[in-house]
Amino acid sequence: MTGIERGGGLSAFYRRKIVAAARDVSALSCGVSEGDVRATLRKADVAFARQLAMYLCHVTANMSLREISAAFGRDRTTVSHACHAIEDRRDCPTFDRQVELLENEYRGRIRAIIADATRAGPPIERKRLRQAS
Repeated sequence: MTGIERGGGLSAFYRRKIVAAARDVSALSCGVSEGDVRATLRKADVAFARQLAMYLCHVTANMSLREISAAFGRDRTTVSHACHAIEDRRDCPTFDRQVELLENEYRGRIRAIIADATRAGPPIERKRLRQAS
Protein backbone atom coordinates (compact mmCIF):
# COMPACT_ATOMS: atom_id res chain seq x y z
CA MET A 1 0.00 0.00 0.00
CA THR A 2 1.41 3.38 -0.94
CA GLY A 3 -1.07 5.59 0.82
CA ILE A 4 -4.44 6.02 2.39
CA GLU A 5 -7.44 5.93 0.14
CA ARG A 6 -9.41 9.15 0.60
CA GLY A 7 -12.38 8.30 2.74
CA GLY A 8 -11.02 4.75 2.89
CA GLY A 9 -12.99 3.83 5.99
CA LEU A 10 -10.36 4.59 8.61
CA SER A 11 -11.78 6.17 11.72
CA ALA A 12 -10.63 9.59 12.85
CA PHE A 13 -8.69 7.85 15.63
CA TYR A 14 -6.50 5.97 13.16
CA ARG A 15 -6.13 8.96 10.85
CA ARG A 16 -4.78 10.93 13.84
CA LYS A 17 -2.33 8.09 14.50
CA ILE A 18 -1.16 8.31 10.89
CA VAL A 19 -0.57 12.07 11.21
CA ALA A 20 1.25 11.51 14.53
CA ALA A 21 3.48 8.95 12.81
CA ALA A 22 4.44 11.56 10.18
CA ARG A 23 5.27 14.03 12.94
CA ASP A 24 7.33 11.42 14.75
CA VAL A 25 9.29 10.33 11.65
CA SER A 26 10.09 13.90 10.68
CA ALA A 27 10.95 14.94 14.24
CA LEU A 28 13.36 12.03 14.65
CA SER A 29 15.05 12.81 11.33
CA CYS A 30 15.43 16.51 12.18
CA GLY A 31 16.52 16.02 15.79
CA VAL A 32 13.58 17.80 17.39
CA SER A 33 10.80 16.53 19.62
CA GLU A 34 7.45 15.42 18.26
CA GLY A 35 5.83 17.81 20.73
CA ASP A 36 7.70 20.73 19.20
CA VAL A 37 6.49 19.73 15.73
CA ARG A 38 2.94 19.61 17.11
CA ALA A 39 3.31 23.03 18.77
CA THR A 40 3.32 26.40 17.05
CA LEU A 41 7.05 27.08 17.47
CA ARG A 42 8.62 29.01 14.61
CA LYS A 43 12.21 27.93 15.11
CA ALA A 44 13.78 27.00 11.77
CA ASP A 45 14.55 23.37 12.61
CA VAL A 46 11.09 22.77 14.07
CA ALA A 47 9.35 24.53 11.17
CA PHE A 48 11.31 22.41 8.70
CA ALA A 49 10.37 19.20 10.54
CA ARG A 50 6.72 20.31 10.45
CA GLN A 51 6.94 21.02 6.71
CA LEU A 52 8.45 17.60 6.18
CA ALA A 53 5.65 15.95 8.19
CA MET A 54 3.02 17.79 6.13
CA TYR A 55 4.76 16.70 2.93
CA LEU A 56 4.83 13.06 4.08
CA CYS A 57 1.12 13.20 4.89
CA HIS A 58 0.32 14.60 1.46
CA VAL A 59 2.63 12.52 -0.73
CA THR A 60 2.94 9.25 1.15
CA ALA A 61 -0.38 9.04 3.00
CA ASN A 62 -2.30 10.64 0.11
CA MET A 63 -4.08 13.08 2.42
CA SER A 64 -5.68 16.20 1.01
CA LEU A 65 -4.32 19.65 1.85
CA ARG A 66 -7.57 20.32 3.71
CA GLU A 67 -7.15 17.21 5.89
CA ILE A 68 -3.54 18.09 6.64
CA SER A 69 -4.36 21.70 7.46
CA ALA A 70 -6.98 20.55 9.96
CA ALA A 71 -4.60 18.01 11.51
CA PHE A 72 -1.76 20.51 11.90
CA GLY A 73 -3.88 23.54 12.78
CA ARG A 74 -2.56 25.47 9.81
CA ASP A 75 -4.08 27.16 6.78
CA ARG A 76 -4.37 25.11 3.58
CA THR A 77 -2.05 27.52 1.78
CA THR A 78 0.58 26.98 4.49
CA VAL A 79 0.39 23.23 3.84
CA SER A 80 0.70 23.85 0.11
CA HIS A 81 3.76 26.04 0.71
CA ALA A 82 5.32 23.33 2.90
CA CYS A 83 4.82 20.67 0.23
CA HIS A 84 6.30 22.91 -2.47
CA ALA A 85 9.28 23.81 -0.25
CA ILE A 86 10.14 20.15 0.34
CA GLU A 87 9.55 19.23 -3.30
CA ASP A 88 11.85 22.04 -4.46
CA ARG A 89 14.66 20.73 -2.23
CA ARG A 90 14.35 17.23 -3.70
CA ASP A 91 16.43 18.41 -6.67
CA CYS A 92 19.45 17.73 -4.44
CA PRO A 93 20.25 13.98 -4.76
CA THR A 94 21.32 13.66 -1.12
CA PHE A 95 18.17 15.30 0.22
CA ASP A 96 16.03 13.29 -2.21
CA ARG A 97 17.53 10.04 -0.90
CA GLN A 98 16.93 11.10 2.71
CA VAL A 99 13.28 11.88 1.98
CA GLU A 100 12.96 8.58 0.14
CA LEU A 101 14.19 6.75 3.25
CA LEU A 102 11.73 8.69 5.42
CA GLU A 103 8.89 7.84 3.05
CA ASN A 104 9.76 4.15 3.34
CA GLU A 105 9.84 4.34 7.14
CA TYR A 106 6.52 6.20 7.16
CA ARG A 107 4.91 3.66 4.80
CA GLY A 108 5.89 0.92 7.23
CA ARG A 109 4.28 2.79 10.10
CA ILE A 110 1.13 3.38 8.05
CA ARG A 111 0.93 -0.34 7.25
CA ALA A 112 1.21 -1.16 10.97
CA ILE A 113 -1.52 1.35 11.87
CA ILE A 114 -3.85 0.01 9.17
CA ALA A 115 -3.17 -3.57 10.27
CA ASP A 116 -4.06 -2.57 13.82
CA ALA A 117 -7.22 -0.86 12.58
CA THR A 118 -8.39 -3.88 10.60
CA ARG A 119 -7.51 -6.30 13.41
CA ALA A 120 -9.06 -4.29 16.24
CA GLY A 121 -11.98 -2.58 14.53
CA PRO A 122 -13.08 0.92 15.44
CA PRO A 123 -12.08 1.81 19.02
CA ILE A 124 -15.56 3.12 19.83
CA GLU A 125 -17.17 -0.16 18.82
CA ARG A 126 -14.86 -2.15 21.11
CA LYS A 127 -15.75 0.17 23.99
CA ARG A 128 -19.49 -0.29 23.33
CA LEU A 129 -19.06 -4.08 23.24
CA ARG A 130 -17.33 -4.05 26.65
CA GLN A 131 -20.09 -1.91 28.13
CA ALA A 132 -22.79 -4.23 26.80
CA SER A 133 -21.20 -7.29 28.46
